[in-house]
Amino acid sequence: MPLAPRVIPLGAPMNVRIEDVSPVEKKMIVEIPWTTVADRLGVAYRELGKGVALKGFRKGKAPRSVLEQIYAPRVHAEVAHQLVRESFFTANQQHKLGAVAEPRVEQGGQIKKGEPFAFAAIIEIKGDVAVDGWQGLAIERRRLAVAEAEVDKALEALRREHTELVPIEDRATTALGDVIILHVKGTIGEHAIDQPRFGVDLDDAEREPVPGLRAALTGVALDTKDKLIEIDVPADHPDDNLRGRHAHLTVTVVEARAKVVPALDDDFAKDTGKGDTIDALRAATRKDLEDRETSIIRSESRQAALRALVKKFQIPVASSLVERAVEMQYNRLRSMIGMPPDREGSGLTGDLRVKMRPASTDEVRGQLLLESIADAEKLVVSDEELMANVAQAAKAKNMPPARLRAEWDRDGRLDSARWSMRQDKVLDLLVEKAAITDVDQLTEVAGAGGELGAGGPIDMAPDHGTHGDSGHVHGPDCDH
Repeated sequence: MPLAPRVIPLGAPMNVRIEDVSPVEKKMIVEIPWTTVADRLGVAYRELGKGVALKGFRKGKAPRSVLEQIYAPRVHAEVAHQLVRESFFTANQQHKLGAVAEPRVEQGGQIKKGEPFAFAAIIEIKGDVAVDGWQGLAIERRRLAVAEAEVDKALEALRREHTELVPIEDRATTALGDVIILHVKGTIGEHAIDQPRFGVDLDDAEREPVPGLRAALTGVALDTKDKLIEIDVPADHPDDNLRGRHAHLTVTVVEARAKVVPALDDDFAKDTGKGDTIDALRAATRKDLEDRETSIIRSESRQAALRALVKKFQIPVASSLVERAVEMQYNRLRSMIGMPPDREGSGLTGDLRVKMRPASTDEVRGQLLLESIADAEKLVVSDEELMANVAQAAKAKNMPPARLRAEWDRDGRLDSARWSMRQDKVLDLLVEKAAITDVDQLTEVAGAGGELGAGGPIDMAPDHGTHGDSGHVHGPDCDH
């Protein structure tokens, strides 16, 4: 039976020497007297003996000499592990090392009867992060510009949202603009099809299920039954499942409705609740688009400032923090594509971790730099600010703020939200103090997968107040 894991600061004297190895590594050299080791071995054998049943002895009555003959390697290994951990915790507290991972034993660490327990281990630390001269980072910022065509497009989308589907009463055949429900049977290539209710919008070319199907269904009788449709899909069709295949389909119209699209007039504006006139609706739509674009520009500026900060201050970072960041990015990517945690997939293998390492290193570097600036500038998130953030998130979830706060507090996400908000403040400060050049188009845009901010330190955390804002900085303990 395994020994119960314990981490108890060593009460007996021990000799500890700390040496510098690198800005993010310390070497811990430890020697613990044999008397302490012997005491720990005695405790371990007593605990082990209570639950061991050996032939010829009653349970719990086997002498230590017999236990040593059978279990000595295991007991020595477990006690040695305990002594290393306890020494590490004691040294970390006494010498204020700021360790970020468990020690890595490089020398010694074996128990030898009658001799002090000695070992040397490498301890990774956060290190001192001094960021002098972070103000005045040169970044670009896009000018706010929303074209009239974008407003027109948004109004058209709003019209589609308010479109009604009504029964067809004034004609006997289908027409462009109708939405029909079909029973479809047949084949597309080698694939069999049998869909009892399959919807087709005769006015929507982008979502046409099979090229040519809309044309074949336009002008047919509303009571069409078992109509045969033969279609040869072009060899250059973008969908691999359809490209170059022959469709042999039999369709029956189950239901047909006509779309009634509202006119862009004052009545429509009133129906939307966004204005009393079409001009007021257009103005409100433009403001919505400009607000959204302003948020995007803010995020872009934050990304640019963080990239410039990391580029300027290439501080060393502990490899354990990098590996942790790599693993989180890797798991986030697996989750995005719906891959189970225990299954590898095509194009998503362990080799991807190697490719993620540079971006993950910069992710950790960015976190440390921002934390250092926040500490130096004494940036804090008040309880009032935190509760406002909770209330905003609760409103988006349509739930009481008190309930969401209790959930976050229980799950440890309340501290995470406060940490994220503090990082937001640092990013805003970076932009505020940056040397900004306003441009119509950015020279550098963060790409997907390889750059800071793409699945890295400036993606929003779940349940943070403004989830779509890419200004959030992931922390080492984020679970998303």
